[in-house]
Amino acid sequence: MSDEQLRDQINKIAVEIEKAEEVARQKEAYISSRIEEEFGAKISDIEAKLQIQKDKLDQLNKNIEVLTSEKNEVVPNVKDLEKKLAVLKKERQKSLNEKLKAIVKEKQSKTKVIDKDIKQLEKELKTSKD
Repeated sequence: MSDEQLRDQINKIAVEIEKAEEVARQKEAYISSRIEEEFGAKISDIEAKLQIQKDKLDQLNKNIEVLTSEKNEVVPNVKDLEKKLAVLKKERQKSLNEKLKAIVKEKQSKTKVIDKDIKQLEKELKTSKD
């Protein structure tokens, strides 16, 4: 083969390569377009939903932080108040028991005197009948 024939053959092969590359580019563009049509809207929809959920999660985490902080402030107050309440209830019961005992003692003392008086009067009644 002559040099010119070899060059022609090289050019033909180069043209075939260019055609093959062009066909491949067209196929790539077509496939990319079809895949984007098939998945693009779905991906965008899920991304939007995901962002909404992430925003909600961020807000919940902020709320949790605030509530945890408030809880940490309130818990000691609650415990302190519970202790004070328990002490007051105990003191109230103790005071009530003391006052009731005093009333019972006073009643017993008064009824003892009255019982003595009654027995004395009954004795007098009995001696006056005899």
